[in-house]
Amino acid sequence: MSLAARIATEGARMAQACTACGACVQACPMTRFAAGVVEAEPAYVASGMRALLLGEEASPVALAWIGACTRSAACNGACPEKLDVALMMRFAGMRARGALDGAPLLPIKTDSGWSARVKGFARLGLTEQEQAEWL
Repeated sequence: MSLAARIATEGARMAQACTACGACVQACPMTRFAAGVVEAEPAYVASGMRALLLGEEASPVALAWIGACTRSAACNGACPEKLDVALMMRFAGMRARGALDGAPLLPIKTDSGWSARVKGFARLGLTEQEQAEWL
């Protein structure tokens, strides 16, 4: 089995265990940076991510959320199913960027310094209070 097939299989397995309750969306510090996510029902956004992992069509708002993910993992603690939502989002991001199969659904970033800046921000480890004040 290829790595891409293994990722797709594992992503689908995790998606089947997901109830798409939206707790992960509510816990995410990046929702305000993703077009339409704040206005959408969290369960609707989560169900779009779940659909993408199952090989189905994702809603534009779910794609915006997936694209905004910085892998903060704030979602993991919020999941009542105890799923690794950050890993699910990583798999969804791979699929949305065309890395597993099909055409990209999200723009591919070509800024060579982008990843380093995102990783630097993620390493800050801001507390909830700092996030509320500064973001």
